Amino acid sequence: MSGILAAAGLTLVPAGPAQAAGVRAHVVDAAEAYLGTPYRLAYGWTCGTAAVDCECLNRHAIWDGTYRATGRGLQLNYWLQGQINQGRRTSDPRPGDLVFWDTDPNDGIRYGGDLDHTGVYVGNNRVIDANAYYGYVMYDSITLGGTEPDPIFVDVLTPHGY
Repeated sequence: MSGILAAAGLTLVPAGPAQAAGVRAHVVDAAEAYLGTPYRLAYGWTCGTAAVDCECLNRHAIWDGTYRATGRGLQLNYWLQGQINQGRRTSDPRPGDLVFWDTDPNDGIRYGGDLDHTGVYVGNNRVIDANAYYGYVMYDSITLGGTEPDPIFVDVLTPHGY
């Protein structure tokens, strides 16, 4: 690849901390653009932009933010577990990371593949999520108001070169 780039007169510049922070800021901005958007459950690849569910919000925020920052959008899986598998878990979340919860205490599978809610971490212990209970995209706490004290944080940006 570097030979092709050199022949075209281009150089490959690895992403540094400043570019990474810029990508993350664009992801947060993209998520914020959906604040107030109505919630609508969508399965698979059927999500639109007029109404979104939580996985769909993640997909739009990651794609739009990475595309605006670099001209190369990152496509997330439509399924929660698929989104987790595209990244790496982190205990030190940064804006633009994804947050996952298992909000159903009756399913008996704590983070065992039965996750049911997600959002975009924006910093200061806050997320933006498409909240089915309230019916729209909103700011929320990382504990969903104290009901979910142990969310999973996943960095999908760094492993994909953003």
